[in-house]
Parts: sequence; structure tokens; C-alpha cells
Amino acid sequence: MDDREILRAAMAVALADGELRRAEKGVLKGLARKAGIGETAFAAMLEEAQEKGADADHLMFLKPDTARTGLELLVALARIDGEIAPEERDVLVRIALDLRIAMDEFDTIYKRGIARADTIRESRKTK
Repeated sequence: MDDREILRAAMAVALADGELRRAEKGVLKGLARKAGIGETAFAAMLEEAQEKGADADHLMFLKPDTARTGLELLVALARIDGEIAPEERDVLVRIALDLRIAMDEFDTIYKRGIARADTIRESRKTK
């Protein structure tokens, strides 16, 4: 369940600014594979999320550590294209609140997620 919840939340974050960039779509595909979702099902999920809007409310993570790791991953996803749009940050804050993560802890997770994305982006430049 956690992998599917992370994918659902990731779609909401990636689509929050109205654009789905190639890097974001690549991360979503990887999360879908990890969750055991095939390409056809992923394409249908993504199309539905684009048409109806993706929902990141009422996430059901089984473990608190998974929620925090998932949130860090979502921050990295939002940053993978080089910036975090205000709409993406708003979704991330809503997710943190829904997961009952305090704002000071969210700030720490947010910084780690940015650093994670920047490291990935930098490593792609050197290849």
C-alpha cells in the first residue's frame, strides 16, 4: 500500500503546477514500477490524474518512517526539474499536515529532499 500511496501523492505534486516535465514523468514511472504497476495501468492512472486532478489527501502510510521518507521523495520529485513551484509546495505542505508532520520537521525533510534532487541533477550533468 505504501508504494501506491507514494505514487498517488507524487502524481499530485508533479501535476500541481500544471506541467509534467520529462524528469518528473521518469520519476513517476519508476515509482509505478516499484509499486508493481504496469505501463498500461500507469498510463491510465496518469491520464485520469491529468484530466480529473490528482488527489494527495488522506494518505494511508502504514509506518511513520515511510511517511517521512515518502515526503522527502516527493520534495525531491518537485525539485527534480530545477525549481519547486508554489503550487507544488502547497501540495507538499498539505501532505505534511495530513501526515501530522510538524512544520519544523517538514522544513528539515524539505531541505533533505532539495539536496537529494540537486545531487541527482548534478550527477546527470556530469554524465
